Amino acid sequence: MKTVKGELNLGRFLVPYRIYGEAQKTIICISGAKQTMAAWRSFVSHFVNEYSVVVFDLPGQGRAIIKSGSPSITFDEQIDVLHNIVNKTNRNGTVILAAASWGTIISAALAARHPDLIDKLMLGSFGAKPSKAVIEVIQAGQKLFDNDQTGDIAPLMIEKFGQLIPETHKKQMIEQFRGMTREQFLSFYDHCEFVRQATDIGDFVDLGNITASTLIVSGEFDAILDSSEIEKASARIPDCEFKMIRGAGHFLHWEQPDILHTYSDFLAR
Repeated sequence: MKTVKGELNLGRFLVPYRIYGEAQKTIICISGAKQTMAAWRSFVSHFVNEYSVVVFDLPGQGRAIIKSGSPSITFDEQIDVLHNIVNKTNRNGTVILAAASWGTIISAALAARHPDLIDKLMLGSFGAKPSKAVIEVIQAGQKLFDNDQTGDIAPLMIEKFGQLIPETHKKQMIEQFRGMTREQFLSFYDHCEFVRQATDIGDFVDLGNITASTLIVSGEFDAILDSSEIEKASARIPDCEFKMIRGAGHFLHWEQPDILHTYSDFLAR
Protein backbone atom coordinates (compact mmCIF):
# COMPACT_ATOMS: atom_id res chain seq x y z
CA MET A 1 0.00 0.00 0.00
CA LYS A 2 1.13 3.57 -0.59
CA THR A 3 2.32 5.23 2.63
CA VAL A 4 3.00 8.92 3.23
CA LYS A 5 5.13 9.77 6.27
CA GLY A 6 5.18 13.30 7.62
CA GLU A 7 5.27 15.48 10.70
CA LEU A 8 3.61 18.70 11.75
CA ASN A 9 5.58 21.43 13.51
CA LEU A 10 2.94 22.98 15.77
CA GLY A 11 4.58 25.53 18.03
CA ARG A 12 5.87 23.57 20.99
CA PHE A 13 4.89 20.18 19.52
CA LEU A 14 6.28 18.00 16.75
CA VAL A 15 3.56 15.55 15.69
CA PRO A 16 4.35 12.58 13.40
CA TYR A 17 1.66 11.13 11.15
CA ARG A 18 1.19 8.44 8.52
CA ILE A 19 -1.30 8.25 5.63
CA TYR A 20 -2.03 4.77 4.30
CA GLY A 21 -3.76 4.32 0.94
CA GLU A 22 -4.78 6.66 -1.87
CA ALA A 23 -8.58 6.84 -1.68
CA GLN A 24 -10.36 10.20 -1.64
CA LYS A 25 -12.40 9.38 1.47
CA THR A 26 -10.32 9.83 4.60
CA ILE A 27 -10.55 8.20 8.03
CA ILE A 28 -8.44 9.78 10.77
CA CYS A 29 -7.71 7.61 13.82
CA ILE A 30 -7.34 9.11 17.31
CA SER A 31 -5.77 6.90 19.97
CA GLY A 32 -6.55 6.53 23.64
CA ALA A 33 -4.20 7.77 26.36
CA LYS A 34 -0.67 6.44 25.87
CA GLN A 35 -1.69 4.41 22.82
CA THR A 36 0.49 5.00 19.77
CA MET A 37 -0.10 4.78 16.02
CA ALA A 38 0.61 1.04 16.26
CA ALA A 39 -2.74 0.51 18.02
CA TRP A 40 -4.46 0.93 14.63
CA ARG A 41 -2.59 -1.68 12.56
CA SER A 42 -5.53 -4.06 12.14
CA PHE A 43 -7.86 -1.12 11.52
CA VAL A 44 -5.62 0.19 8.74
CA SER A 45 -5.43 -3.24 7.09
CA HIS A 46 -9.22 -3.57 7.21
CA PHE A 47 -10.06 -0.18 5.66
CA VAL A 48 -7.13 0.81 3.46
CA ASN A 49 -8.59 -0.54 0.21
CA GLU A 50 -11.58 1.83 0.43
CA TYR A 51 -10.24 4.76 2.45
CA SER A 52 -7.10 6.73 3.09
CA VAL A 53 -6.37 5.97 6.75
CA VAL A 54 -4.45 8.52 8.85
CA VAL A 55 -2.76 7.71 12.15
CA PHE A 56 -0.66 10.00 14.36
CA ASP A 57 0.79 10.36 17.86
CA LEU A 58 -0.59 12.98 20.20
CA PRO A 59 2.01 14.97 22.17
CA GLY A 60 3.18 13.04 25.21
CA GLN A 61 2.98 9.63 23.55
CA GLY A 62 4.76 7.58 20.92
CA ARG A 63 7.10 9.50 18.62
CA ALA A 64 5.55 12.91 19.25
CA ILE A 65 7.90 15.48 20.77
CA ILE A 66 7.19 18.27 23.24
CA LYS A 67 9.84 20.78 22.22
CA SER A 68 9.26 23.32 24.96
CA GLY A 69 7.12 24.19 27.92
CA SER A 70 5.26 21.93 30.33
CA PRO A 71 4.97 18.15 29.79
CA SER A 72 1.28 18.64 30.48
CA ILE A 73 -0.88 18.99 27.35
CA THR A 74 -4.10 20.92 27.79
CA PHE A 75 -7.45 19.77 26.45
CA ASP A 76 -7.53 22.67 23.98
CA GLU A 77 -4.01 21.86 22.78
CA GLN A 78 -5.04 18.28 22.01
CA ILE A 79 -8.08 19.47 20.04
CA ASP A 80 -5.85 21.90 18.15
CA VAL A 81 -3.43 19.09 17.22
CA LEU A 82 -6.30 16.99 15.83
CA HIS A 83 -7.68 20.01 13.95
CA ASN A 84 -4.30 20.54 12.30
CA ILE A 85 -4.03 16.85 11.40
CA VAL A 86 -7.47 17.01 9.76
CA ASN A 87 -6.56 20.13 7.77
CA LYS A 88 -3.24 18.63 6.65
CA THR A 89 -4.34 15.12 5.65
CA ASN A 90 -7.97 15.06 4.51
CA ARG A 91 -8.47 14.64 0.76
CA ASN A 92 -12.20 15.12 0.33
CA GLY A 93 -13.30 18.21 2.27
CA THR A 94 -14.95 16.41 5.18
CA VAL A 95 -13.52 13.46 7.11
CA ILE A 96 -14.46 10.46 9.20
CA LEU A 97 -13.01 10.27 12.70
CA ALA A 98 -12.42 6.86 14.30
CA ALA A 99 -11.45 7.15 17.94
CA ALA A 100 -10.72 4.96 20.95
CA SER A 101 -11.12 5.70 24.66
CA TRP A 102 -9.73 9.17 25.49
CA GLY A 103 -9.47 9.90 21.76
CA THR A 104 -13.28 9.82 21.60
CA ILE A 105 -13.45 12.93 23.80
CA ILE A 106 -10.99 14.84 21.62
CA SER A 107 -12.89 13.77 18.50
CA ALA A 108 -16.30 14.71 19.89
CA ALA A 109 -14.96 18.09 20.95
CA LEU A 110 -13.58 18.82 17.48
CA ALA A 111 -16.84 17.68 15.85
CA ALA A 112 -18.78 20.00 18.17
CA ARG A 113 -16.53 23.00 17.54
CA HIS A 114 -16.22 22.45 13.76
CA PRO A 115 -19.36 20.55 12.73
CA ASP A 116 -18.91 21.32 9.02
CA LEU A 117 -15.57 19.51 9.01
CA ILE A 118 -16.64 16.06 10.25
CA ASP A 119 -18.92 13.78 8.24
CA LYS A 120 -19.03 10.72 10.49
CA LEU A 121 -17.83 9.76 13.96
CA MET A 122 -17.00 6.26 15.19
CA LEU A 123 -16.38 6.38 18.93
CA GLY A 124 -15.13 3.16 20.54
CA SER A 125 -15.25 3.09 24.36
CA PHE A 126 -16.63 6.62 24.53
CA GLY A 127 -15.31 8.21 27.71
CA ALA A 128 -18.47 9.91 28.90
CA LYS A 129 -17.67 9.40 32.59
CA PRO A 130 -15.01 7.32 34.40
CA SER A 131 -16.20 4.46 36.60
CA LYS A 132 -15.44 4.22 40.30
CA ALA A 133 -13.06 1.36 39.48
CA VAL A 134 -10.93 3.50 37.16
CA ILE A 135 -10.75 6.30 39.74
CA GLU A 136 -9.30 3.78 42.20
CA VAL A 137 -6.77 2.57 39.62
CA ILE A 138 -5.76 6.14 38.77
CA GLN A 139 -5.08 6.81 42.43
CA ALA A 140 -3.09 3.56 42.74
CA GLY A 141 -1.13 4.39 39.58
CA GLN A 142 -0.31 7.88 40.82
CA LYS A 143 0.94 6.36 44.04
CA LEU A 144 3.22 4.01 42.05
CA PHE A 145 4.56 7.00 40.12
CA ASP A 146 5.18 8.99 43.31
CA ASN A 147 7.09 6.01 44.76
CA ASP A 148 9.17 5.56 41.57
CA GLN A 149 7.50 2.20 40.79
CA THR A 150 6.48 3.05 37.23
CA GLY A 151 7.27 -0.48 36.04
CA ASP A 152 4.21 -1.71 37.93
CA ILE A 153 1.73 0.66 36.24
CA ALA A 154 1.14 -1.33 33.04
CA PRO A 155 0.64 -4.66 34.88
CA LEU A 156 -1.86 -2.89 37.16
CA MET A 157 -3.81 -1.58 34.17
CA ILE A 158 -3.80 -4.98 32.47
CA GLU A 159 -4.96 -6.72 35.65
CA LYS A 160 -7.90 -4.34 36.13
CA PHE A 161 -8.94 -3.51 32.54
CA GLY A 162 -7.01 -5.56 30.00
CA GLN A 163 -7.74 -9.17 30.89
CA LEU A 164 -9.42 -9.80 27.52
CA ILE A 165 -6.69 -8.47 25.20
CA PRO A 166 -4.28 -10.94 23.52
CA GLU A 167 -1.02 -11.79 25.28
CA THR A 168 0.98 -10.09 22.52
CA HIS A 169 -0.80 -6.78 23.23
CA LYS A 170 -0.22 -7.17 26.97
CA LYS A 171 3.52 -7.59 26.35
CA GLN A 172 3.55 -4.58 24.02
CA MET A 173 1.84 -2.44 26.65
CA ILE A 174 4.34 -3.46 29.32
CA GLU A 175 7.29 -2.75 27.01
CA GLN A 176 5.80 0.60 26.01
CA PHE A 177 5.55 1.76 29.62
CA ARG A 178 9.06 0.53 30.37
CA GLY A 179 10.35 2.73 27.55
CA MET A 180 8.50 5.90 28.59
CA THR A 181 10.46 8.97 29.66
CA ARG A 182 9.78 10.84 32.86
CA GLU A 183 8.21 13.64 30.79
CA GLN A 184 5.81 11.14 29.21
CA PHE A 185 4.88 9.80 32.64
CA LEU A 186 4.28 13.36 33.87
CA SER A 187 2.02 13.96 30.88
CA PHE A 188 0.12 10.74 31.63
CA TYR A 189 -0.12 11.69 35.32
CA ASP A 190 -1.70 15.05 34.47
CA HIS A 191 -4.06 13.39 32.00
CA CYS A 192 -5.22 10.92 34.67
CA GLU A 193 -5.81 13.79 37.07
CA PHE A 194 -8.01 15.52 34.47
CA VAL A 195 -10.00 12.29 33.97
CA ARG A 196 -10.33 11.76 37.71
CA GLN A 197 -11.90 15.18 38.20
CA ALA A 198 -14.20 15.00 35.15
CA THR A 199 -17.83 14.55 36.20
CA ASP A 200 -19.83 15.38 33.07
CA ILE A 201 -18.62 15.42 29.48
CA GLY A 202 -21.11 18.20 28.84
CA ASP A 203 -18.91 20.52 30.91
CA PHE A 204 -16.28 20.59 28.15
CA VAL A 205 -17.98 19.21 25.00
CA ASP A 206 -21.25 20.54 23.54
CA LEU A 207 -22.63 17.20 22.34
CA GLY A 208 -25.77 18.82 20.96
CA ASN A 209 -23.68 20.77 18.45
CA ILE A 210 -22.39 17.61 16.72
CA THR A 211 -23.97 17.18 13.29
CA ALA A 212 -21.88 14.19 12.16
CA SER A 213 -23.59 10.82 11.88
CA THR A 214 -22.23 9.05 14.96
CA LEU A 215 -21.72 5.46 16.09
CA ILE A 216 -20.81 4.80 19.73
CA VAL A 217 -19.55 1.29 20.51
CA SER A 218 -19.12 0.09 24.08
CA GLY A 219 -17.91 -3.21 25.54
CA GLU A 220 -20.19 -5.14 27.88
CA PHE A 221 -17.37 -5.73 30.36
CA ASP A 222 -15.68 -2.32 30.14
CA ALA A 223 -14.61 -1.60 33.71
CA ILE A 224 -13.15 1.81 32.88
CA LEU A 225 -16.36 3.58 31.83
CA ASP A 226 -19.83 3.96 33.28
CA SER A 227 -22.07 2.39 30.61
CA SER A 228 -25.24 4.14 31.81
CA GLU A 229 -23.51 7.50 31.38
CA ILE A 230 -22.42 6.55 27.85
CA GLU A 231 -26.04 5.89 26.86
CA LYS A 232 -27.15 9.20 28.37
CA ALA A 233 -24.40 11.05 26.50
CA SER A 234 -25.24 9.33 23.21
CA ALA A 235 -28.82 10.56 23.53
CA ARG A 236 -27.51 14.14 23.53
CA ILE A 237 -25.91 13.73 20.08
CA PRO A 238 -28.61 14.45 17.45
CA ASP A 239 -27.75 11.66 14.97
CA CYS A 240 -26.27 8.87 17.08
CA GLU A 241 -26.47 5.09 17.25
CA PHE A 242 -25.34 3.29 20.42
CA LYS A 243 -24.19 -0.34 20.20
CA MET A 244 -23.19 -2.61 23.09
CA ILE A 245 -20.73 -5.37 22.17
CA ARG A 246 -21.35 -8.53 24.17
CA GLY A 247 -18.30 -10.16 25.70
CA ALA A 248 -15.96 -7.24 25.00
CA GLY A 249 -14.10 -5.03 27.44
CA HIS A 250 -12.49 -1.63 26.97
CA PHE A 251 -10.03 -2.49 24.17
CA LEU A 252 -12.65 -3.29 21.57
CA HIS A 253 -11.05 -4.29 18.25
CA TRP A 254 -7.96 -5.61 20.05
CA GLU A 255 -10.20 -8.08 21.87
CA GLN A 256 -12.69 -8.84 19.09
CA PRO A 257 -11.37 -8.14 15.57
CA ASP A 258 -14.87 -8.70 14.14
CA ILE A 259 -15.85 -5.33 15.63
CA LEU A 260 -14.18 -3.80 12.57
CA HIS A 261 -17.10 -5.16 10.52
CA THR A 262 -19.47 -3.22 12.79
CA TYR A 263 -17.64 -0.05 11.74
CA SER A 264 -17.76 -1.10 8.07
CA ASP A 265 -21.53 -1.63 8.25
CA PHE A 266 -22.00 1.80 9.78
CA LEU A 267 -19.92 3.51 7.08
CA ALA A 268 -21.78 1.63 4.35
CA ARG A 269 -25.08 3.04 5.62
